[in-house]
Amino acid sequence: MRIAISLLFLMTVAAPAFAASTPSRRLCNPDRIKQTNAWVDCLQKALDDSEEKLVTAAGKIAAKMQAGDVLEEPNRTVNRALFETAQKQWLSIRDQDCKSYGAHRAGLGFGAVQFRLMCLLDETVYRVDALKARYAEELK
Repeated sequence: MRIAISLLFLMTVAAPAFAASTPSRRLCNPDRIKQTNAWVDCLQKALDDSEEKLVTAAGKIAAKMQAGDVLEEPNRTVNRALFETAQKQWLSIRDQDCKSYGAHRAGLGFGAVQFRLMCLLDETVYRVDALKARYAEELK
């Protein structure tokens, strides 16, 4: 629960302070992409790419946990299941938080989609970076 609260704090309080340097702004700068549809397409493609990186990283980490010799069975399987459960919970929190954020920022109209995509992209890139830092050995 503490992790969820900390994650929500970072997503709602700390993240806006860094809005100028968010992944969504770097990858799909709305100042350079003037057409709304092109900007949404850019955000969606960047999100798809970042989610693919997330799935790849999480899969490698889980496989290394299962194959590793640090823990004996059944502890390896339990540890892998814990990691996979944490990933699923993180995705659920991310999705709900970004849906709420989009609705809060722009109502339930088209603008909500843009804000939601920006949030999803930013949080996914941050998660991939966190996994790479935390599990550097497993991702070599």
